Amino acid sequence: MTKARFLIRLTGFIIAGASLFMVFCYILFPISKIDDLLADALAQQGLKITPSVHKTVLPGLAWDEMVLSSAQGELLHCEHLQVRLLLLPLIIGRVNFATNASIGKGFLETEYALSGKKALSLTAEGISLADIDFFKNVLGAKTAGNLWIHGELIRGAKGLNGELKLEIKQLEFSGVKLGAFPLPDVSGLKTQGLIKVIDGKTRLESFTLEGGGVYMRLSGDIPSGANAAAMPLDMKLAIMPKAEFLEKQRLPFMLLAKFMNAPGVYTVPIKGTLLQPQIM
Repeated sequence: MTKARFLIRLTGFIIAGASLFMVFCYILFPISKIDDLLADALAQQGLKITPSVHKTVLPGLAWDEMVLSSAQGELLHCEHLQVRLLLLPLIIGRVNFATNASIGKGFLETEYALSGKKALSLTAEGISLADIDFFKNVLGAKTAGNLWIHGELIRGAKGLNGELKLEIKQLEFSGVKLGAFPLPDVSGLKTQGLIKVIDGKTRLESFTLEGGGVYMRLSGDIPSGANAAAMPLDMKLAIMPKAEFLEKQRLPFMLLAKFMNAPGVYTVPIKGTLLQPQIM
């Protein structure tokens, strides 16, 4: 046997052994431990996930009819959520995880790598805002529109970098209230947004909403990481209504009058947290 063949076989044995070791660790690891760790991490942010997680045939974890909730009620319901270890990258020594979630008629897919330049890819399509209970139970809103997100992040010396493009087709909402202040009801909006991640910090660079006699632009820092739900918000919503829209929505704009910084331009600061956003 030549030296090259010996090295190839040795490498194969090492990779196979490492793969088997990880699989056996997965099989023997008590699922209750995962539930407890996850429950503790979420409880620190006032969140809860039900029902209990279960293992899949291939190395992975799954929830059926998963519900993420807070003290306000349900926030998100996934008919199926699965997190699995990808075996093909494992053969070459890379640990990658894929996430698949079905939300109503839409889906969310991600792939995350623990090492290497490409860290995360994310795709979400066809998710109806009406199927996301966060808007009803946190914002008191009735919403409609289909969410679309695509993007990827790469790993740099100071953290993750990249961007996510997002769009909500035929967006409409009514009854939105942030603290003591209501927002105007809108429908048939065209939207376009960009989320940028620079050195691990996430920012909504711009999310524009236009139609029905009004133009709005939301921007600001987005909490991210393990404690995102409890971190403070720092965002701004610029609202530029036309005269006819302003006349129809007179009450909300009367309450927002103190935020008018130019004729026909309202710049509204949004503070609080993701679970308790407020206009302040």
